[in-house]
Amino acid sequence: MSQGAEIKIKHDLSTEITLLEESYSQIKRHLLAKDYDAAVVVSTLKAFKDSLNRASAYLLTLFTLKGKQVNISWDHLFTHLDYTLTVPVSPPLKHRDAVQAILSISETEFNQVLTYFVTLKASLK
Repeated sequence: MSQGAEIKIKHDLSTEITLLEESYSQIKRHLLAKDYDAAVVVSTLKAFKDSLNRASAYLLTLFTLKGKQVNISWDHLFTHLDYTLTVPVSPPLKHRDAVQAILSISETEFNQVLTYFVTLKASLK
């Protein structure tokens, strides 16, 4: 792999990790508030999921091009995100409760994924 390609992938991966951190921070802020719009949280979750997909792709590309194997073990988090994104939006209070429950169940997985990516981001420099 050329040095330029590796630098670009590392930069793109680092950018996605920053977006993951920001999205998760927004999700936690919303959920700590007494009143929040579940649709806004779902929108932020969608952004988080999209960023996690891109970060995973960059990670796989980087490891593949270096001839290394990586085992992405956050399938459960993807499943929970998919479920959260498909929960019916009506009535709003039940939707909010459903989103809250799913996120509570997934909190450990969110933290594991973020810890992994934050550690990886530090090693990319």
